[in-house]
Amino acid sequence: MTAFRWAMRSGAVILFCASILILVVSFANFFFVEGAEMSRSMPEVVPNSQFVLFWRAIAQALSNSVWSFLGACLLYRLDELWSGGKSRT
Repeated sequence: MTAFRWAMRSGAVILFCASILILVVSFANFFFVEGAEMSRSMPEVVPNSQFVLFWRAIAQALSNSVWSFLGACLLYRLDELWSGGKSRT
């Protein structure tokens, strides 16, 4: 099996893994970069700042990874439809 055929057969799995990677990297980037900028700009501690920052990072990460996840779902469903529900080997 060529690399191209393998990639087309495993497209949904590849996109799902990319979506998870994008989610983790986006969360870490937003949480640590924005957190560092926030702590420099506001030296006083705001009680809920870490809580708000955490949920903002989650929202940003989900928004960045949603398209690759939806692409993975679409490829999976199309593969199931076109293969006629046959099991993969």
